[in-house]
Amino acid sequence: MGIYHQNKKIGYFHRRLVPVEHGYRWEEQSQMKLRVMNTDQLVHTSVRAAIDKSYALQDFSFRLNSSGIVFEVTGKVIDEKTSGRELHGQIVSAGNSSPFSFPLRDPVYLPSTTQMMLRGASLKAGEERQYSIFNPLSTKTETISVTALGPETLTLKGQQLAVTKIAERFGGTTVHAWLDHEGKVVKEEASLGLVLLRENREDALGGGWEDSTPLDLVASAAIPVQQPLPEPRTLKHLQLKLLGPADMPQFAFPPRQEMSGGTITITSETLSNLTTYQLPQADAAFALDLTDTPFVQSAHPRLRAQAEQILGSERDAVKAARLLLDWTYTTLAKEPSIGMPTALEALDSKRGDCNEHAVLFTALARAVGLPARVAAGVVYLEGAFYYHAWADVWLGQWVAVDPVLQQFPADATHVKFIEGGPEEHLALLKVIGQIGMEVINYQ
Repeated sequence: MGIYHQNKKIGYFHRRLVPVEHGYRWEEQSQMKLRVMNTDQLVHTSVRAAIDKSYALQDFSFRLNSSGIVFEVTGKVIDEKTSGRELHGQIVSAGNSSPFSFPLRDPVYLPSTTQMMLRGASLKAGEERQYSIFNPLSTKTETISVTALGPETLTLKGQQLAVTKIAERFGGTTVHAWLDHEGKVVKEEASLGLVLLRENREDALGGGWEDSTPLDLVASAAIPVQQPLPEPRTLKHLQLKLLGPADMPQFAFPPRQEMSGGTITITSETLSNLTTYQLPQADAAFALDLTDTPFVQSAHPRLRAQAEQILGSERDAVKAARLLLDWTYTTLAKEPSIGMPTALEALDSKRGDCNEHAVLFTALARAVGLPARVAAGVVYLEGAFYYHAWADVWLGQWVAVDPVLQQFPADATHVKFIEGGPEEHLALLKVIGQIGMEVINYQ
């Protein structure tokens, strides 16, 4: 399949199903040329999996290579005698393996193999089926709902095809696919305006996409506003009207960010109001915000050693947060990237965008007992709000800090949509491109 963005070819995608003794070998690979903040990125993904005759997952390996930075996830479904079926896996990044596991109540599928379940099925308009899937990018299971929307006639490469259109909903996003009479996908419309079209091998690999200049996905997903915000990095108060669907989520994160109806009010924290304490924070209420995770590897010896080196003997929470923020800002080269960043990868490469800055700062903070969270949403820059990630730290209240802009606290144009590490950021797809903003007032 050729991959297109606004009718411009940016890469290809290939799936392969190979019969073996106890089921199938499933293979996927894609290659795309993307642009992020005026920087070209060549992104390659590959999946190899063993699936049974019902297409349920048995084991897999997933690999994402973005301009030389590699993110890999492997896993296997295991039948435990005492606890039942479980998925055991690991994230491999910067030469380090971070294991994870969770129980499975039902057979689990890869997102793309659920379409195999529809082959030979005669779906009626409105008919819905649900499956449990494992998403290697988020390393989580979720439910995918597949709904038949009805028959259509699709024109592809000058030929008319009788197809069935389906909607696949998971993670708050919707993917539309068109299946031919054999149940094979001939077209997909995915997130961020990506379109996949079935082509022969020569056409899919060709088309001159490697030499073209693709559209900037970050810029194309920006939320423009009519009223410019002068000196946005100094704003302490901002009120916005959100425009979007009736079922728009509530983005309230008090006391910094309040939401009433469709109006968001953001008030940046005041340094004089912060409360400090001696590290490490011992209150059990902050256990989750001090936890080592596969993406925020705060317990790793290299992260702990680096954090201790930065702080020296300093144990005042406010001063420690400032030292960690300044070190992250000055140490990491500011380079756009595409992928799933981990703290160890950022520590080793010493480069990255807002995501790498946020996960590394959060890991360093947790390593010394300073509760911290990754936050994501949008930030204002030159007439629009763009996707952005930063961090929150506990200093008597949750305080937004921005390691890539060296802001302590962060300005009021930081509009938070979600809390959590990179594994949670895919949820932004249900927000970015779906809402608009109007500036009500600022100061």
